[in-house]
Amino acid sequence: MKSVVLPSAALLAAVFSMPSFAQNAANPPSPMTTPARAPWYGGISVGRAELKDACPGGFSCDDHDTTVRLFAGTRFNNILGLELGALDFGKFTRGGGETKGWGGDVAATAGFPIGTNSSVFGKAGVVYAKTEVNAATAGGLQTGKESGWGPRWGVGGQVGLTPNWAVRLDWDRYKIQLPGSKEDLDTVMLGAQYTFR
Repeated sequence: MKSVVLPSAALLAAVFSMPSFAQNAANPPSPMTTPARAPWYGGISVGRAELKDACPGGFSCDDHDTTVRLFAGTRFNNILGLELGALDFGKFTRGGGETKGWGGDVAATAGFPIGTNSSVFGKAGVVYAKTEVNAATAGGLQTGKESGWGPRWGVGGQVGLTPNWAVRLDWDRYKIQLPGSKEDLDTVMLGAQYTFR
């Protein structure tokens, strides 16, 4: 996973830094500065989800679908923050039936600002997932409904379009509970974020 995450973080840092260095070149923010009032933000992201579970034999599988996440968070200073999210995992075709689910997550964020409203960051926390699996035949695929907690982590970056509005790109991995197993769900999402100042 390091071969994916570390180059991704480096690429994000290079891309997202370009349009924002000029914003505060004369007065760059101190990394540990605590804002006079903790800024809250919220937004929505849409992207692609991939379920890493094995495909049961005898059936074709489609382990990709569209995913949507609503999120809100705050920053305690220019480095550390906290983010909450709710997401629809999507629907995946497996075993002649569907696997679907949704979840809620909470993650600590850590990163560094680039100008007024741009940054790169990492995320680590937990996800609570509820899933449902049905199939034409079991065929080694456990069916039913399941829920439970698992870890989540990821990297992201945002480009400030105005002091309030930003566009962000996120890669995340969620360990979600399926009937009989826990599996990885990867998402790549593009979103819009509004910061209340």
